Amino acid sequence: MNNQRNDLQIKLLHSVPRAKLSIVLQEGLRATSSFDDLGLEMRQNVVYCCLKKEHNKMWEKNPDYAYVEVTVDRSRCRVADMDFASIAMMYRQGSQGRPKNSEAARLLAEVYRVTSVSLDEYREGMFWTPEVLVKGNIEPGCIRVLNHI
Repeated sequence: MNNQRNDLQIKLLHSVPRAKLSIVLQEGLRATSSFDDLGLEMRQNVVYCCLKKEHNKMWEKNPDYAYVEVTVDRSRCRVADMDFASIAMMYRQGSQGRPKNSEAARLLAEVYRVTSVSLDEYREGMFWTPEVLVKGNIEPGCIRVLNHI
């Protein structure tokens, strides 16, 4: 039974500001985000994780962040291409040389949604920048600090 339980879980990476690491280890990761949910239910009440450090384009090389490994049920996870969400946010906000364009933002958010897959459907190389959306909070007992990454 224990092996079957392990097959239902996956280890993912999450980057945490070093200044908040002790709080995360005590209280866990809360499914709240400062990132724009783009009006998509699938981006609400989630913790953003990645499968590999290389997938984390935002914080990969930032020394102010540390990586934690989280162990969660696979059924809580959905994988999407973060690039679509990032570009949608740029159009929504009118940033990085892009004019504000709510229609472009809406369409890109829809592409993000319809191309997302369950974790079991995901295959390596499917997305340029895969992000794993984990529904709900992640409790402290499911989190450990990675020193080797």
